[in-house]
Amino acid sequence: MSRLLALLSTVLVLLGTIALPTASAQDGIEVTATDVVNNFPEEVVFRLSAHSEAVIEEVTLHYQILPDGVAAYSRLDFTPGERVQVDYQLKANNPPRSYLAPGAQIDYYWEVEDGAGNKLTTDASTFVYEDIRFSWESVSEGDVSVYWYSGSSSSAESALVVASDTLDEMSTLLGATVDYPVKVWFYDSYEDMLPVLVKRSEAHEQRVIVLGERVASDTILMLTDEGGDVLRHELAHVVTHVAGEGPYGSLPTWLDEGTAMYAQSEPGDSYTSALESAVKRDSLLSVRSMTSPTGDASKVSLFYGQAWSLVDFLVETYGPAKFAELFATFKEGSTVDNALLEDGLEDAWRASLDLSPRERPTPAEDQVSEASPTPAGQTDTAGDADEDEFPWGTAIGLVAAGGALVGVILLG
Repeated sequence: MSRLLALLSTVLVLLGTIALPTASAQDGIEVTATDVVNNFPEEVVFRLSAHSEAVIEEVTLHYQILPDGVAAYSRLDFTPGERVQVDYQLKANNPPRSYLAPGAQIDYYWEVEDGAGNKLTTDASTFVYEDIRFSWESVSEGDVSVYWYSGSSSSAESALVVASDTLDEMSTLLGATVDYPVKVWFYDSYEDMLPVLVKRSEAHEQRVIVLGERVASDTILMLTDEGGDVLRHELAHVVTHVAGEGPYGSLPTWLDEGTAMYAQSEPGDSYTSALESAVKRDSLLSVRSMTSPTGDASKVSLFYGQAWSLVDFLVETYGPAKFAELFATFKEGSTVDNALLEDGLEDAWRASLDLSPRERPTPAEDQVSEASPTPAGQTDTAGDADEDEFPWGTAIGLVAAGGALVGVILLG
């Protein structure tokens, strides 16, 4: 197993500034200087100086934050002149407009136009956003890299093994391929990690401690002491994102979080205890209510425990192939009546726990005014499904919003 151990601090990174070579003149316009300033954790500043024989009237910065961001551009405000200097501030943590994870790659180029109709386009450049507070070390294998500034290299290498194994196992289970590098950043304390977590409300930050979180498709933030199952959980989210989320749909929270729990070596005592108590009292959450995150902190343990149980039931009862098919259908963005999915699944799952179907409103009570009537002779086949088929038939294309759960301790 080949590993690379490297110190990731240089004079330029510590200064937070990268100076780029002067662009060549083009059609009477010359870019005399460009640089990028890393004002961690607030912003990245892109700067350009240019002159022309005619008045420069327009300067545009084109950029893309990889791998998640779409191509974007900004026309800068400045006083037109033959010589100009412009700055563009890209906010590092201003969701939903912008968020930069540690190690995020930003590809960009400039366009400059003058009043004579001349236009200059610079060569494309790349800037990597770093957390410049610390001197980072790294260890890598294949497309996985682990970064740390506190702790031992042996701990980092152990985490790398867990990361590589989890990505392989979950990719096999979900029939998905993660075709980009994955970065795991370990922070020594929650206070150190907080500035790089996706910004939420002050109230959320005061009552929630995040042990780990997938903050971008390719990036996981972790506390140093929380390797093992927390790392497995977050890496599973990398694979569920690839397997089940597409341009037209996303995963329901119970499926996303339940699969991440399934990736752990064990779900955890607090979650299984909450599940067992709810089963005894027949007070389980409805699957419909688990399509999106719970906002009730008292139900977080039950939410996670129940999500794990649902996924465990699906995989063990219907097999990995059909489970992977479910994710593929979500990724395609198919839309069907979500009641077929959620109610059919819930009845079969509750039966496995020796519970009767949940009482639901009658069709007359639950009817939506504009709903189409069921054609004569059409029946719900969920109850008649064979044991090796999903109990909700073709209704595996529900489009639902996912997200992080709110609680005292949070797994992303």
